[in-house]
Amino acid sequence: MNLPEEERKQQQAEGPLGNTRLRRANPRKQVIELRRPNLGKEITDRLPTVRIDPNTLDLYSEVQPVDELVSAMRDKWMLVRKVEIPKWHKRHKLRKYGWGVMKGLLKMDLLQPFFQGLVARKRQENLVLLKEEIRKFAAGQGYICGFTRVDRRFIAEGRDEKFPFDTALVLGMEMDRELLDQVPHPGDRLFDFETYVKSCERVFEVARFVRSRGYRCHARVPFDGWVKYPVHAINAGLGELGANGVVITKEFGPRVRWTMVSIDAELEVDGPVDLNMAAYCDDCRLCIRACPGKAIPEERVWWRGVLKRKINDTKCYPFLLKYDGCGICLKVCPIHRFGYEECMQVYEEQGAILGKVPSPRENAEGTGCVNGTV
Repeated sequence: MNLPEEERKQQQAEGPLGNTRLRRANPRKQVIELRRPNLGKEITDRLPTVRIDPNTLDLYSEVQPVDELVSAMRDKWMLVRKVEIPKWHKRHKLRKYGWGVMKGLLKMDLLQPFFQGLVARKRQENLVLLKEEIRKFAAGQGYICGFTRVDRRFIAEGRDEKFPFDTALVLGMEMDRELLDQVPHPGDRLFDFETYVKSCERVFEVARFVRSRGYRCHARVPFDGWVKYPVHAINAGLGELGANGVVITKEFGPRVRWTMVSIDAELEVDGPVDLNMAAYCDDCRLCIRACPGKAIPEERVWWRGVLKRKINDTKCYPFLLKYDGCGICLKVCPIHRFGYEECMQVYEEQGAILGKVPSPRENAEGTGCVNGTV
């Protein structure tokens, strides 16, 4: 029996990449549409450090895709008026932070089509050399960086146009450790917004460099919610998921703010890494103890097809308000305080966590503490 013409065309459209393509309901047209191929799916599904149920993750991404922002922050204008502007004004940083954020949004949402017309005609054809050139330029702008394929299950609401090209350049900028150590009572500068503003300027410099090499690209700002950065940072080999829900890096521990650029070039990807953070976090749990809202669960749970410690946003958000950004879970992390190499050396040689006060059970067992307190 011959297939109906529309169904036959759909099968042809899927082709050999059919199993990588998500579907999306279009209520206006009352049809189910195919999205573009999801080339990052295989990388995520095969992560060595996180358990994934691909079928469940695919299903959630089709019928209930991730939101741009968590529920408590979904009213963006209320968030800006009642939360961000008052804390910027209190620190006399309204111009620096407010204008810095606004410039980034204007460039990202309004000027990118204009920027695409500035691509150099002469193209760097050697993709290995192009990748190294980009990496070197990004390092000069203050970034650690890695390359992967975008996993479209982690684009909010299925808005693929927010990240049009499949190669993802993931950029991480270190936050000021002295400012982070001031939390939960920050002074006249905020540890996150200092980095947001700086990265918001420099990500467009990286994008400009990519265009100067003859390739289209699309930059996202570091406070963007449409593309979920952590999973792509992990896929690009820049770190591993920590118990506090952030990416732990060898270079800077958890004190990194991420951003991304999608590039119209099939650059070789960087594979994920295993930093042994899963076992380390299980034995550490300092962020779980220190969280004032008890928002970090003791154990992992299955959430949307991923086994992880799901942060309870409704418990976290009140303390983000109270402390103008909180950050306690980052501050107490031993990888932030002592560095990855030192922490892992002690952990591997002694089975102990630097800076951890042992519980009574750990005292009885004679394990768990080296050098000081939180």
